Amino acid sequence: YYISVPVFFLVDGYLFSRRVIHLKNYNYLEYVKNSLFRLLAPWTVFTLAYTFARYAFELTGFFKERLVLGHSSQEVIISAYGSVIAPQMYFLFSLFLIRLCSPIFKNLLLIKNYFVLLLLFFCYYATYISIIPSISPYLKIEVGQEPILHALWGIQFYLFGVIVFRTAEIMDLKKLFVPFLSAFLAVLLIRNKFASNGLNHLIQYLYLLTLFLFFTYFQNGFSFLNIIGKNTMGIYLLHTPMVLKGVSLVLNKLVFDPLLSFISILFVTLAVSICITIAVNAVPYGCLLFGVRYKR
Repeated sequence: YYISVPVFFLVDGYLFSRRVIHLKNYNYLEYVKNSLFRLLAPWTVFTLAYTFARYAFELTGFFKERLVLGHSSQEVIISAYGSVIAPQMYFLFSLFLIRLCSPIFKNLLLIKNYFVLLLLFFCYYATYISIIPSISPYLKIEVGQEPILHALWGIQFYLFGVIVFRTAEIMDLKKLFVPFLSAFLAVLLIRNKFASNGLNHLIQYLYLLTLFLFFTYFQNGFSFLNIIGKNTMGIYLLHTPMVLKGVSLVLNKLVFDPLLSFISILFVTLAVSICITIAVNAVPYGCLLFGVRYKR
């Protein structure tokens, strides 16, 4: 819950920084064009697919709650835009909106003073915390995920990814793993005594950074993650609601212990999602569903 989506924003900010500074192949129009194909094309295809699937299941009476049947076309479009039917889809639209602002992040990367960059990050964080209660009522979608609001939310983690990249240019990130792991565990220990939103946000960032540093420290020991890394988009698009619902229906009839059920559903959903993604990619032009250009 704390880092499930923020980690995607962080990594994209990190990779964008790498593209600009190390690879030097950043062109705004090309970047937006590629992002349209990579993000909005899958968003459109899967949003339509999930909406039609929901409509079909509602026609059969499978769902008691109706999100499509009995609603006007305008209401269905708003539901699709707000990822009411497939909750994970909002992320693709939100990340596209963030990428539209990439010239701003490019200029931030050109700031030589590391502490100025840190200060700008804290300024954005403070501004977001202060203004979001005022603007969210105008954009909020009931039981949905409004992409603009989540883009504003995701920018803080995207900027954090930029800062992590700049930090890696200054020092070896592996040296930071043990200190930040210790800090993360210490904050977790005092969490119940000093519960507050500020502490929860601190845990969120320490969690993100510790996990990032963990894989930096042990990157040579997780080669199997290459398979997941190459198929991340497909896994993300497929895992919920269809695969997760199907796996849950089966496993909850076989496994009755709550913790064991959760762990089983987690790993089986991941495994099934990977298998389906690999199978789709093996079909000519199948990769287009996941925003990947076809190569023979």
